[in-house]
Amino acid sequence: MALKQTYLSMKSKLPADSEAVLVMRGRGNDELAPSKELLEDFSEEKKHYATDSGFESAIHYAWEKSHYAERFRKQVTQNAKAMKRLRELSERARDHDVYLICYEGDDKPCHRKLLLEIADEALDAEVDPSPFVPTANASKAEDKQRQETLPLFERIT
Repeated sequence: MALKQTYLSMKSKLPADSEAVLVMRGRGNDELAPSKELLEDFSEEKKHYATDSGFESAIHYAWEKSHYAERFRKQVTQNAKAMKRLRELSERARDHDVYLICYEGDDKPCHRKLLLEIADEALDAEVDPSPFVPTANASKAEDKQRQETLPLFERIT
């Protein structure tokens, strides 16, 4: 069991015995989401990206230029409510996997990965930062569950 991370389109593929926690603004965990100011600065920096800037993408460029990681870490670690919430999630992750979820794909820098680092460093939490990969067994189990819930005349054999 561990505190883990993935992105929103993977939410429906998570194991049934895991917990999904949305960490985007306006989704109930604003203390674990980037501040409005940080998001605005990040968006503004993306506008200045040039393909010859030496960065892989506008997102990577803006992440560096807005000092996103440093600012977000400070925002969370200096906020008692944020640390309390992260501690609660870390404690729940002792019993079952808890996935922090936001919009960014695994190939992009993202604040949920910073949350895992903070939980590991400041709370000595059990974390697994590796990307979530749905297993064939999980999809077979979902198919079986779906088949069991269909009325008998709708089942496909």
